[in-house]
Amino acid sequence: MPQLYSLQLVPRPGFLRIPERDPLPRGALVLTDNADIAAELSEPAERRTVLVPPEAATWDEDAMARLVAAGDQIRAHIRIVTSVRAAAWPAAPDPRLLALQEAAFLAAKQLAYLNVPDSSLAVLVLDPMREGTPHPHGALLTGLVKAMAWELPRTRVHAVVTDEVKLPAALQQLRRESGCVRGLPVAYYLGQSSTGTRMEERLLPVPETGLGQEDVTSLEWPLEGPVVVAVGGARGITARCIEGMRTPPSVVWLLGSTKQRTMTERAREIGDSSCAEYVRKRRAEDPYVHIAELRRTYDRCRKAQEALSNIAAMRLRSGPTRVHYLGCDITDDAAVRHAAATIRRTTPEVDLLVNGAGISGARRLAAKDLETFRRVRNTKVTGYHNLKSAFTDPAPRLWCNFSSVAGAFGLPGESDYGPANDVLNAAARYETALSRKSERSISWSLWGESGLGPRSGFTEYTERTGQLGLLSNDEGQRLFNAELESVHPGRAAVSTPLGDAELEMLHSQFPDLMDASDRRPYLGVPARVDAHGAVWKLDLAGHTHLGGHVHRSRAILPGALALELAVEAAEYFTGAAPVRTIQNVRFHAPIALHPQMVDYWLTASFASTGYDCGVVRVSIGSRLRLGNSNRHLQHFEALVPIGALAPSTQADEKHVTAVLERGPVPASLSGIFDQLRDVRPTPHSTTARWELRLPRGDDGEFFTSHRIPWLLADALLQAACVTARPNRYATPCSIRELRLHTTATDLELSEPAMNNIQLRAEHKDGLVHATATEPDTHRTLLTITDLEVRGRSAANTSLPSPRKPAREPIAAHGPDHKKPR
Repeated sequence: MPQLYSLQLVPRPGFLRIPERDPLPRGALVLTDNADIAAELSEPAERRTVLVPPEAATWDEDAMARLVAAGDQIRAHIRIVTSVRAAAWPAAPDPRLLALQEAAFLAAKQLAYLNVPDSSLAVLVLDPMREGTPHPHGALLTGLVKAMAWELPRTRVHAVVTDEVKLPAALQQLRRESGCVRGLPVAYYLGQSSTGTRMEERLLPVPETGLGQEDVTSLEWPLEGPVVVAVGGARGITARCIEGMRTPPSVVWLLGSTKQRTMTERAREIGDSSCAEYVRKRRAEDPYVHIAELRRTYDRCRKAQEALSNIAAMRLRSGPTRVHYLGCDITDDAAVRHAAATIRRTTPEVDLLVNGAGISGARRLAAKDLETFRRVRNTKVTGYHNLKSAFTDPAPRLWCNFSSVAGAFGLPGESDYGPANDVLNAAARYETALSRKSERSISWSLWGESGLGPRSGFTEYTERTGQLGLLSNDEGQRLFNAELESVHPGRAAVSTPLGDAELEMLHSQFPDLMDASDRRPYLGVPARVDAHGAVWKLDLAGHTHLGGHVHRSRAILPGALALELAVEAAEYFTGAAPVRTIQNVRFHAPIALHPQMVDYWLTASFASTGYDCGVVRVSIGSRLRLGNSNRHLQHFEALVPIGALAPSTQADEKHVTAVLERGPVPASLSGIFDQLRDVRPTPHSTTARWELRLPRGDDGEFFTSHRIPWLLADALLQAACVTARPNRYATPCSIRELRLHTTATDLELSEPAMNNIQLRAEHKDGLVHATATEPDTHRTLLTITDLEVRGRSAANTSLPSPRKPAREPIAAHGPDHKKPR
């Protein structure tokens, strides 16, 4: 069953994974609609800057082909630069901006023809970002970039929207973004400086209703039912949603693109004939008529029949005087104003306006023509602004746009439909943030029984490829009602119903798009995020399975769990980028599971200098919870390289451990931490067998969300810290590198077939090299290199007293504080 998600702008620092691209490379074609920008970018001579004229007739494919290619030299780098700093709202986009979008479309189409490797297309939008919200008109270009990410697989495509006022500084942001790993190919920079906040859209789950939330004030309709204006409501999903409203409308005004008299004539034209019968009949009358034209005519007539049938059904259900139809081309401003005046004469106030108008032009970029591009865009964008202008003073109590997943994420073949719908999504965010008006946008996927999919033939293609799921009418109506019943402050302005097929498609195309909170079992949502990093307050007391790591009746956290926390924190920023190693680990002080007078904080920030990949620096510290005290203590730190070293395919030296009697295991380890079997310590090495018993079913599923097999790492640390001297044990101080050679979780490794995983630790000069290997294949699973341990007398080692909270801080390290039996 589809669930509601929302694309929301959240702070997220970018990290470099691929070489940066020159923002204005030699030979680039630079397109802009701004004379000041054109003047500033006119030099040097090897770069061609074109000021796009506003005249629509100026652009054709031949003209753009001449611009993109000069002589024998192919210009494979396209740059589009604009400013919406002076753009008004809710006024329609400036004609020069529309012309710039068309030029960008034609330039991208040339890249599709050329199919040049290592080409690039980048967009820079200068935007005031009022209240941290992008201007909707910029989505004409950023929405195009989302579509191009699908259409131009050999081209590096990205965009930056920034409030930076200085063009050179903004271009440097564009440069840095060209090398960043990201979800969607659009980043937003807020703060007008290099220390500002970088933001991007993340896909977050949202509740379908406001139940359980504070300060929820759902929209209440009049007792007799709401007055509804449904644009495009005579057919498709708009009609289905109005029919399925749980609170039936008192009056419905349907706005369609065709006059009712014309629809009646068209319906009469085909009668009960099938398409084949109609074509045979017309061909008999005129053998020279094209079959394709006859099929298009039949399709128009069939749509007219569908609309008339829907209107009749609504009138039968609601009453003939409650349902009205007006023919209105919403791209015609005068026609929309006339329709609005007609409605106000009988129903001055509108409770709900559903903007569901739209036409499909789905076709691959190389095959799409400019005329279709304009028609699809104008139906959405021009139509929206005409409606906004006509339905005002008073405005509808709730405005709901019907958008598309093509606008939210881009899709192949939707280089016109995608950007147009992205404008509607951006408009809903902008209206909600700045005007405080109730405007929503629903980014629908395909409906299997209604909408553009079944009428265009795209539904069958989608079913075959499995890229998008198909909503039933009942599911769509349920989700629409959930949106209407959840209008309250704090509700996301844009919702996107997604099923398993869509989520799988997005994870494949944009692996960093999904929020990783469901993969962070211990950290959850950070307490603070800025352009440099994030801070979490640690609260792990609710995880009862951690209570088995006890010293002197006090639960402390194993150091291996700190490694898991470090990876969770790193992946908050980097999404699905792989983690193979953890380096420069330092254990400074133990971590208490139930702190008494201190708060524990985990901080993650980027450290990229000197590294070939992104690196996240993670530390855990504590602060005394006493008045204004500034007493801090460091407990743990580590570096987490992202996407750096692939797991080795060569196992380290193979060791086979004999099955021995059960050796000494620290008495303070119980539950999931009682893992070592057949322990055999010697002065120079320790061998053991790992045996982990995790719960199965729902309880065990919790461990599938862990990012690394940290319990195996904990067992390896335990084995490394066992000593052969009576009443002596070791405490880990630092690890130069922990390397993961497997992506399996502890739950997978604890299957009965894996219960004989062998652990071996070799001691030399205070350093330990430890390895975990599979029993049969001897494949290396985990290695710890240069583990520094410190041996101490058990009598002289203790945790801080509760009466000394400043020394209470947080962490704990495997068997570090455990006394052997």
